Amino acid sequence: METIGDAPGPEGPGRRKVIKRIGLATGGLLAGGAAGMAAEQAWLERDPPTPASAASVESWEPPGRQVDVVWAVDTTRRLIALTFDDGPMERWTPRALDALDEAGVPGTFFVLGSRLARNAGLVRGRLARHEIGNHTWKHDDLSRMSHRDAYRSIHRTHTVIKEVTGTEATLLRPPWGRLGGTTLHVAAEHGYDLVLWSLLVQDRRLGDRPAEMVDAVVGNARPGTIVLAHDVGAPSREEAVRQLPAMIRGLRRRGFEFVTVSQLRRAATGTHNPPGPLRAAAGGPGAPGEPGGSGH
Repeated sequence: METIGDAPGPEGPGRRKVIKRIGLATGGLLAGGAAGMAAEQAWLERDPPTPASAASVESWEPPGRQVDVVWAVDTTRRLIALTFDDGPMERWTPRALDALDEAGVPGTFFVLGSRLARNAGLVRGRLARHEIGNHTWKHDDLSRMSHRDAYRSIHRTHTVIKEVTGTEATLLRPPWGRLGGTTLHVAAEHGYDLVLWSLLVQDRRLGDRPAEMVDAVVGNARPGTIVLAHDVGAPSREEAVRQLPAMIRGLRRRGFEFVTVSQLRRAATGTHNPPGPLRAAAGGPGAPGEPGGSGH
């Protein structure tokens, strides 16, 4: 009876050669394994696979509500929301507010708490038609923060918004749109929903070609679009603020009506709350009982 691999033959190795090769392979695996383990350990120390933001939070309990994430709204109405991140800051934020006031258009400003505390005078008394959202204290990456640090960033900003505007924010835009477990935890704890965007003002790419930048916004807008602009930042973003009147004119020519993010959400197809009249003029988002407005 023939046992495969026992006897040497012209086409295959003998037992000693097979054992020798197995030994060499095993040694290689051990050496490679040790190197691989060392590399993995170095990677773990440099970039943990489970950041604090995704770890369990023992002290956190569900607040009895879900956290919605919205970047656009499903609606047949030609509605659009202009949003502005990172302010308020000198020059730019007043210029953006001037353009919106002149056109009678509401905006939604996602503010940094540290800048709002420092520049409260820039916006105080100018927010009647606008909505204010939380954008963390110092543009913090919530997706990489511990629950304690993320909560502090969000809560400090929440408190300053109420002190300066007299209202409580209901919306959070995480910087860079980065989501993590902590982002959802602290949003739920504050009663927030998360707002991203569906159309970015291409100031970095088209800042030196303002007409094309305007056309890119006007031409790509759809019913329910949330536009992301900035009222602080690189010089190209200052150019985008200058072009706000042209963007508004172009969107109006296409039949768009401007609303805050919260108004836009209430106009969503299939919403349980009938949208009713969307008062985009002064006092609209601030009406009593309208969450997300500047009057509650």
